[in-house]
Amino acid sequence: MADVRLENVVKMYGKKMAVRGVSFTCKEGEFFSILGPTGAGKTTILKMIAGIESITSGKIYFGERVVNELPPQERNVSMAFETYNLYPHMNVYDNVAFPLRAPRWKMKLTSEEERRRVEEITGFLGIDKLLDRLPQNLSGGQKQRVSLARALVRRAEVYLLDEPIAHLDAKLKFSTQTLLKEFAQKYGSTIIYVTHDFREALALSDRMVVLRRGMVEQEGLPEEIYYYPKTDFVGRLVGDPPMNFIDGILVTQNGRTVFQSSDFIFELQGDLLEKAMKVSTEENGKKIVRLGIRPEHIYLDVTKTSENSFPLPIYAIIHENESSVVTFRLKDVFLYVRTTGFCRYQKSEKVWLVFDPERVFFYRKTVEISKEGSSEK
Repeated sequence: MADVRLENVVKMYGKKMAVRGVSFTCKEGEFFSILGPTGAGKTTILKMIAGIESITSGKIYFGERVVNELPPQERNVSMAFETYNLYPHMNVYDNVAFPLRAPRWKMKLTSEEERRRVEEITGFLGIDKLLDRLPQNLSGGQKQRVSLARALVRRAEVYLLDEPIAHLDAKLKFSTQTLLKEFAQKYGSTIIYVTHDFREALALSDRMVVLRRGMVEQEGLPEEIYYYPKTDFVGRLVGDPPMNFIDGILVTQNGRTVFQSSDFIFELQGDLLEKAMKVSTEENGKKIVRLGIRPEHIYLDVTKTSENSFPLPIYAIIHENESSVVTFRLKDVFLYVRTTGFCRYQKSEKVWLVFDPERVFFYRKTVEISKEGSSEK
């Protein structure tokens, strides 16, 4: 095992910069996720760590050793891709055992040792009954687990997993997540896991990093990423429904400063005022700022319970297993509120909304938000 550290890593494809000065550390024995949308540079970073792609500048460390110039076979990493890459002429057993037989690893296992390793990992992933089958006789989910077993069968310093369960159905995805977490804990493995699914990253990670256009947007514990997003991009990417954003201006009159939008006014005091002023920008003589709040941190009531309460009619209600999502239509965006349990309010009913002041954030605008969705600026 080893920790993996990237220092100001850049990757150019001709004149296009795919990775822009990325730095982060995956500690030894840590389950570390790289989260980001398509095109953020996730897979490119994984391939540079593996040595499949060269880096343009910067340094990659395994422990205290710089591995920039080392070929893949000298890095002792194991990688699983989103695509299965199974050998069609080999059965499941031989596909999984292939890394154990590769001359570059010089393992020289006996047939009994090899079978023990293969049966251990295939049993762990629930595919031990498929060892005699050819890939053409497997379902997509089975192929993905065979590919994952092949990556995990060899004891490597670092496991690099690129969307390894993307094609599994919801039930298998959940059980495989559990197995991956168990594998990491059982063997103390260093795992770097790439995904575009924030649920996977939050569920699996000890720590994680969020990428945007080849740059690090935020690094931290899963709960830090979710509850304290540093940018509107992170708040929008992580969460379902995503973090609510409302654009407005800061207005000060008679020593009182408020956030004023098209639909409501929210008074600011203390730390909240300081945070809003810090990120506000000047446009046409006005202080522009974006308010962000998670759906579960807005509360509903039939009466006004706070000076910062404001009334709105309910636009729609979606009931889920243990909660409901209540939607309100603002001038420029939809506002989502997640309630605990079954919502008893009715569509078109006017209710009072209260924002938890401890969970209100302010941002500079970096993504465009509308009723149709969000897009990069």
